Amino acid sequence: MRKGPVFLGKAYLHWCEKCNVPLISENCDLHGKGFRLDLTPPADVRFAFKSDVEFIKREFKAHYGVDLSEIIDGKIVLMNKTPGEDDVYEIIFDGYIFGWLRFDPAELRWKASLKLEGAIALWKFFGKNMKKWVIVDSGAKEPIRRGANVLAVGIVEVEPSIKVGDDVIVVSEDGEVIATGIAKRDAHELLDKTRRGTAIKTRHQKKVNYREGKKATIEDVIKANKSALENKVREAREFMRKVAKDIELPKAVAFSGGKDSLAVLGLMLEEFGGNFSIFFNNTGIEFPETIEYVEEMKKELEKRGVGVIVADAKDNFWHGINVFSPPGRDYRWCCKVAKLGPITLTIKKHYPQGVLMFVGQRKYESIQRARQPRIWKNPWVPNEIGASPIFHWNALEVWLYIFSRKLKYNPLYERRLDRIGCFLCPSSSLAEFQTLKEEKPELWKKWEKELEKWRKRLDLPREWIDYGFWRWKSLTSGQKAFAKKLGIQLPENRYWEPVQYTLKEENERYIVTFNTRINLKRIKEVVPILGEVEKGENYIKADNIIFTQENVVTRDRDEAIAAYYLIKRAYECVGCGVCVGRCPENALSINPKTRKIVVDYSKCTHCRKCMDICPLLKIKNVREGGQL
Repeated sequence: MRKGPVFLGKAYLHWCEKCNVPLISENCDLHGKGFRLDLTPPADVRFAFKSDVEFIKREFKAHYGVDLSEIIDGKIVLMNKTPGEDDVYEIIFDGYIFGWLRFDPAELRWKASLKLEGAIALWKFFGKNMKKWVIVDSGAKEPIRRGANVLAVGIVEVEPSIKVGDDVIVVSEDGEVIATGIAKRDAHELLDKTRRGTAIKTRHQKKVNYREGKKATIEDVIKANKSALENKVREAREFMRKVAKDIELPKAVAFSGGKDSLAVLGLMLEEFGGNFSIFFNNTGIEFPETIEYVEEMKKELEKRGVGVIVADAKDNFWHGINVFSPPGRDYRWCCKVAKLGPITLTIKKHYPQGVLMFVGQRKYESIQRARQPRIWKNPWVPNEIGASPIFHWNALEVWLYIFSRKLKYNPLYERRLDRIGCFLCPSSSLAEFQTLKEEKPELWKKWEKELEKWRKRLDLPREWIDYGFWRWKSLTSGQKAFAKKLGIQLPENRYWEPVQYTLKEENERYIVTFNTRINLKRIKEVVPILGEVEKGENYIKADNIIFTQENVVTRDRDEAIAAYYLIKRAYECVGCGVCVGRCPENALSINPKTRKIVVDYSKCTHCRKCMDICPLLKIKNVREGGQL
């Protein structure tokens, strides 16, 4: 569970009151300086699409019983994802934060709440026709305004639908909205003057920025921000030009089908014309719309002389899950199998001398990315140097650029999906999976069916799926506390290891036995990794390690472990290609029939570098190895 706040950039934006649009700098090109609006960090604000606005109206109507159309339609609406137990969005329009939408992971539903400005707006338009209000006497007005909680003795009238835990607004007898807060009792109990203690826990808000603004369009936003946007574009293009001059390698754009890579593609077209390539990694677990979108973009780009290269993982993920079990935030084998391997192999094929890859990486996305340099060398993809021209851009600036250039964007953004990547990514929130269930039910059912198979195999309760506990291999303290809150019994660690071994010392030798017979024919295909090979009738020897059908024998404990690693790789290899791409001698390849690695005896130098980066050893087998 995420905790905050996290500062990755400025936690505010400016707003032009006359245009009623957000500004990416202090000044509006039409009306001069705007006013500052503070936001919750990291403040990676985005525009709300029509479906987002309908979603906002749906959830606020469910709680407050009124239609926001008259207040919100035709306005520029922004959404700011903030830290929380799960997804939380600040809703912004008219130059103020209207309220929040928070996904409750325990109840698996969205909950709406208002800031004081939003409460003022609703009360002004709807009064007692809305739900979730409490009226207090005039004597309680000033103490509440200064931060006091509401006591039953001061309550005059209560809207009858209020339940414990509901977000409510507090109104004085003269009709002034003075606070918002959380009801600590049901409606009928709020009127019980004999009960002591807090009836409504209020939120303290120092400043109130309520205003009513005019309707506006994206074109109005572009006009107001033209100078600031072009300054951003100019800096990004200068960065790309300089990097391309300093690093004399073929140029490419890592294109995921998402907004950030689209912005980089647009900048590349402006700066270099068609003198570069597009690089798309099809993980095999992309949204169908993304594949269609990339195909459409491919046709258009090829007309402009831009080549499109595809790294295709095919069904690597679905093949790999049988070996690894479901992926997790702390167990991201999927990235290595469905991304890193295919990317490494494809870059090695098309760019044997290396490539300068421009990517849509931004510091606002995570603390890890904020700490990364703007130009870097990828240790897992030796032939690639990465560079991010939009590193300092926020999502608002990305979208403003896309709209200003009328770039064709992925249609999934118009379906409330602001994470365009693998549809089953374990880094997704419960809220995002809820949206997946609503917007793409066929994809959720496919993944749910796979999770159900693993739930039964691992003997876990249904809640393991419903509440997203599958997203961790080892439960965090927060997830353990969440399970306790729900009354669910779950193992702290999920363990799945088909190839198991026993190591014992006997007569100054180390003997390794397995839960299966050793297939010497398969071992023969990979054994040069460990050393010079000697083949016998019923054995294979690599240096001082002897393999038979029954066991492995060696005089060195570390070599015994290395033998186990080799057998694990031989049996469980999913053909991801990570090791193939890293082999300095090009001694490794993937057998197209078995989809497992094989070694060229004439090229292998036994350096064992391929052992250092195999996902089976560095992710799956963390008891013996470390994390990638």
